[in-house]
Amino acid sequence: MQLKIYSSFSGELINEIVKNRDDYVIEPFLDPEWINIWWKNIGINEYDEIKYFVFTNNDKPKIIIPLVTRKFFNLKLVEIAGGKVSDYLSPIFNKKYYFSQCDLNFISHEILKYFDGSDLVIFRKQKKYSNYTNPLLSLDKPILGLHKCYNINFNTFSKDKKIKKIFNDNRRQIKKLASIGEVKFIHSKEFDEKKNILETMIEQKEERYKQTNVWNMFKLNYYKNFYSDLIKSDFYFLKLHISAIKVGKNFISTHFGFIDDKTFYYLMPSFDNKRFKSFSGGNILLENLIHYTQSKNINVFDFTIGNENYKKKWTNDKNDLFEIILTNSFFGKLSKFIILIIFFLKRIKYIDKLYKKFYKLLHR
Repeated sequence: MQLKIYSSFSGELINEIVKNRDDYVIEPFLDPEWINIWWKNIGINEYDEIKYFVFTNNDKPKIIIPLVTRKFFNLKLVEIAGGKVSDYLSPIFNKKYYFSQCDLNFISHEILKYFDGSDLVIFRKQKKYSNYTNPLLSLDKPILGLHKCYNINFNTFSKDKKIKKIFNDNRRQIKKLASIGEVKFIHSKEFDEKKNILETMIEQKEERYKQTNVWNMFKLNYYKNFYSDLIKSDFYFLKLHISAIKVGKNFISTHFGFIDDKTFYYLMPSFDNKRFKSFSGGNILLENLIHYTQSKNINVFDFTIGNENYKKKWTNDKNDLFEIILTNSFFGKLSKFIILIIFFLKRIKYIDKLYKKFYKLLHR
């Protein structure tokens, strides 16, 4: 195995992946265009540098890991590119290639050697796959992280009592809304309409962030610019999906997500919590999106990460995400030990809130 390091996704490398797409596991958040837009807007403002580690065999890429660096207090951290807006950070890897222990040792050794001034290398939000082995999960003992992901597997999806109740409630709410104006499900294809829905989504999200007293990403203009640039771009693998429920001239709920292969990613939903709070706009939009994805023969409706209660009502499948932490200094070892203690304590009910505050602070 050999290592090549790039400062950006090269055209040659992209062509190789695109040409042999079926050979690779590629999470949509590592689409080359997504990462480029993320770095241009967010990464460059929150991290120090980005490097693309491409491990090859016989001159063919076997695993691609975009890595960024930053400081957290006095700790020097290395992480996978994507930050807070990317829900899955598994690397791009060849699913047909067997990663030997020698390969895995080489990968960890080269990363730690290149970042020899770092304390911790943290591979966050790593997926376990049923049919393939994520090679990063073999670099060290996987740590059960904070995040879980929820999805609907349509092969085993049935309208149970909870879902039927939501659908029945939606019928009642739509009748009430119809007295205000025409109720329409919009799957936006024109740029101006996408832009209009995106701006509404950001406005509704900001209002919700303020109400719930959580971190408001949109206070920072470069987060707004990131989403604005996404709707202007052509991607290699994913396809953006911008939608809304419109009543008269008002968007009462919106969604910004995408489709990749046979999966629909439910990423950034919002709803009007001022004028239409009592009309279940989010549920109405969700029902329409589920019908849409089923009509397109999509296998999985992925709610991505987050423990919101509404996801548990809709979904029939739940999976844990993991973290791998490699240490490169004494302070790194000490920090990992502290993190492991906190990860253990978080399972105790009364420690969980404290843990979540620490975790959010760590990943800012």
